[in-house]
Amino acid sequence: MCTSLTLETLNEHVLLARTMDFPVKAAWKPVLINQPNYETALSGTRPIKYLYIGGGRTEENNNILVADGVNTQGLSCAELMFPLKAHYLDKEVEGKLNLTPQDFLPWVLGEHASLEDVKADLDNIALIGKYWLAGREVFSFHWILTDKSGQTLILEPTVNGLEVIEDSIGVMTNSPTYPEHMNRLEKKLGVTDSSELVDKARQIIMSQHLPKATNTPTTRFLVAAVNKLGVQESRNQFEARNRLFNVLDEVAIPYKPSMNDHPNFNYTHYISVLDSTDQTYYFRYHDSDQLLSFSLNDLIDLYPNTSRFLA
Repeated sequence: MCTSLTLETLNEHVLLARTMDFPVKAAWKPVLINQPNYETALSGTRPIKYLYIGGGRTEENNNILVADGVNTQGLSCAELMFPLKAHYLDKEVEGKLNLTPQDFLPWVLGEHASLEDVKADLDNIALIGKYWLAGREVFSFHWILTDKSGQTLILEPTVNGLEVIEDSIGVMTNSPTYPEHMNRLEKKLGVTDSSELVDKARQIIMSQHLPKATNTPTTRFLVAAVNKLGVQESRNQFEARNRLFNVLDEVAIPYKPSMNDHPNFNYTHYISVLDSTDQTYYFRYHDSDQLLSFSLNDLIDLYPNTSRFLA
């Protein structure tokens, strides 16, 4: 039940933020990926051109599964669950780079410098519904990306293929598809065209009758969209970072100790904010008020040729 959104500040910082909601016990931590290559499940070893930092966890055999990250070129990406809607190919495709869903984010961050690079390379890959290096589950994902340009890209694998959405409002949650979310949002706000959304969201903010999120993706999409569109641009990255944490706190699913007796109960494991402009990663655990801050460039020098968890 994740939520994600992007912001651009008046001092030209671009940020991507997300909640990591996952229905199992999982030790998610900030992680540095600083190594020459990575392993894919179907296409062997691939070179890492661009190092990155993000949120991840260890799977069996010490494989690191990364769920979001920003690389040295300022390309940011986050994967969110896309149940019932995700559609992958059954068989590998000759002449394509065959990737499982879990391979996609390392491919994006490790091999591309910008959204334009990713878009130009999408025809060369095939997403195959097979197991990753670890685990025995094919996860249903879709992805939100941004870079220093301030543009947002949403990628959704559906029955129509890998759909590329470039004209989004920069908000994404879980299923349904992005177009279905937008149709629901416009109906909920009583507008007939997406160009009216900003004015309507500002009216809602001014009235202080803000929508409340439940555990449904559609209400969390509504809350994130109104809070993004209805508030003036942040002056700098620090103001934007605080705003993003406040917005995501509104849609986060609180952790309760009683959830330990129900390991499949969904809750927010962490909230992260990725600054594409200066490649800084902000991370806060579900059970802590402490905000952790990591500079990718500093960590690369501090831990050369080493992939490691940072906290």
